[in-house]
Amino acid sequence: MPNAILNKHQLRTEDTHARLLQAAEEVFVRDGYEGAQLTEIAASAGRTKGAVYAHFKNKEDLFLALFEQRTREHVNRLLGKIERCSDQKQRLAAFREFYVQLASNKTWPVLDLEFKLFAIRHPHSKERLRKAFEMSTPVKDDARYNLLFGPLTSEHKAEVDLSLLALGPIVSGLMLESNIESEGLTEEGISRILGLVFDAFFPNRP
Repeated sequence: MPNAILNKHQLRTEDTHARLLQAAEEVFVRDGYEGAQLTEIAASAGRTKGAVYAHFKNKEDLFLALFEQRTREHVNRLLGKIERCSDQKQRLAAFREFYVQLASNKTWPVLDLEFKLFAIRHPHSKERLRKAFEMSTPVKDDARYNLLFGPLTSEHKAEVDLSLLALGPIVSGLMLESNIESEGLTEEGISRILGLVFDAFFPNRP
């Protein structure tokens, strides 16, 4: 019986945590970090403000926890696609497909941009921000480099590193501009641009 009570409590706690993160995502994307209110996040999650503080220290902790969680999910989806492929050509094609499809994800690029704005304005969180940024780079070890690009010279690896760093900001920039230039930068148009960018960065696909 005690275990059953513990399990129900644990499930309820996990459900509240997930609800708060989901509500936080909606509010942070809509209002930005500075404009987001914990009372509104709690109400949107169907919980009290006290529940927010039971799970997170403050708004900053909630925002960073949300970014870390979504980053982990984002990277795991990409790695899952890559790991299901049988050869290098398929893996790079899967990476390209994942990148191009970011044009249909209206939430992630805005959250990513909001995170970068937060990093500029809150340098006191530098260490946690650095770890979150490192987590958002899915291809950062030799094994994954070899899976996608084959053996690399140090010079070629430096070029690939630079290209990988640029992929995310390009998506964020295009998604931001699409809110202003909606007729020209449609989802289809952004997908096409992202495909061209990927092919320009990685022209020697196997």
